[in-house]
Amino acid sequence: MRLGVLLVLVFAVLSGCGYHLPGQGSDLPGNIRTLYIELFTNQTFEPSLENLVTNDLSEQFARKRSLRLVEDPSRADAVLSGAIAGYSTAAASYDRTDRITEYRATMKVSAVLRRFRDDKILWKGTVSWSEEYPADLDKAAQEDNEAAAIERISERVAEELFFRITDNF
Repeated sequence: MRLGVLLVLVFAVLSGCGYHLPGQGSDLPGNIRTLYIELFTNQTFEPSLENLVTNDLSEQFARKRSLRLVEDPSRADAVLSGAIAGYSTAAASYDRTDRITEYRATMKVSAVLRRFRDDKILWKGTVSWSEEYPADLDKAAQEDNEAAAIERISERVAEELFFRITDNF
């Protein structure tokens, strides 16, 4: 009986304080129902990052049932734009003979959500994410490892931007 009362109290407290799971927050700021996502700009020397990040962001927002993505900015309530502001790799770990065994790739992405009709900024922020990947003496394998890390970073950056925009963090 006590356990049941305790569970009811915990539920009441959590629901009363507005607690929710990440990504399950309120609608977009400004009560946005339609969204246009611009191709992000790439301010780095790493090719194609803008396509990867923009596609991953589109996938994240397409899952939100209360939102519709549109292909024409004039038909959108808001426009999400941004830039890949940085990308770098650095050695992350070494073996006993001082050879690199792991690299760390880091990407920094800035984004701005603007209401279309008056260009008012509804949300603005920057997200950075890093992933480690194994070093390899084979150049092709090394590039494959880095490409896989970039894909994971892009997915995480898109997810983090989505959470921050929809949860107003």
